[in-house]
Amino acid sequence: MKRGDFNRKLYDRVRKMDHRQMQEFFNQVFDSGYAAGVKDVSEKRQVPELIGLEEKLQEIRGIGGAKARAISETVKEFLERKGADTDENSSALSGE
Repeated sequence: MKRGDFNRKLYDRVRKMDHRQMQEFFNQVFDSGYAAGVKDVSEKRQVPELIGLEEKLQEIRGIGGAKARAISETVKEFLERKGADTDENSSALSGE
């Protein structure tokens, strides 16, 4: 079932279902929605660009170009690692 695809034919089919059939139908709808959500989140998860971070760090007294680059690289590695940890957790939740 696609998003917004609840037409009259499907409505009549659902209306005639008994308890067990309706439970299976809604479990299937839930599972497909959950899987679509997990897929959507995993596709959109990217490490943000850190454009301008080095310049902003250099405004702090005592931080030069080399130190600002080191901090930027460390932050980027941290965010990448954090994203990988979240991917592992979401795949464990989805049963993959």
